[in-house]
Amino acid sequence: MRVNGESGNLISIRDRGLLYGDGVFRTLLVSEGQALHWPLHYQKLQHDCAALGITCPDFACLSAELAGLLAEHPDAVYKIIVTRGLAQRGYAPSPDSTPTPIWDVLPLPNYPASRILQGATLQLCQLRLGHQPRLAGIKHLNRLENVLAAAECTAADEGLLLDSLGNVIEGTRSNVFLVSRGRLITPALNLC
Repeated sequence: MRVNGESGNLISIRDRGLLYGDGVFRTLLVSEGQALHWPLHYQKLQHDCAALGITCPDFACLSAELAGLLAEHPDAVYKIIVTRGLAQRGYAPSPDSTPTPIWDVLPLPNYPASRILQGATLQLCQLRLGHQPRLAGIKHLNRLENVLAAAECTAADEGLLLDSLGNVIEGTRSNVFLVSRGRLITPALNLC
């Protein structure tokens, strides 16, 4: 793990990511020392930071940190988190806050062969995702809806989340898409 460019796992208790979920993240697959689609992930990270008014760390700096991690962990799941940084008391963000970049490295999932060959079991979650167009499509740190939904879907491999209108949106920890007649179909993410 790296926090603010340094090896370690210490994060201030006053970091807005911890206090309020004030930050964004991306999850990357790393295979054979290559972070798949890293430039595209960075563009999305930049977009999500801008949507929340967080200064996104520089591509070159994050790429240099990533390169150092790739040498140590050539096959893993990486998570890049950017929080707004340290907070003063209260919800209103300080206009001069310095973001906190955090890299986490996790082992690749070891799914049983049956799941790969036969598919995963799904359970429809009772919890419904609320509509919030301003946060729609952003991978922000406040994932309480996903936490609660995952807690209710322990009998299946994955929980399927619907919005308040009954539209399929996502899994509790996965994206949902359908291939039909050669077309890739994804849920509309303009409200959730």
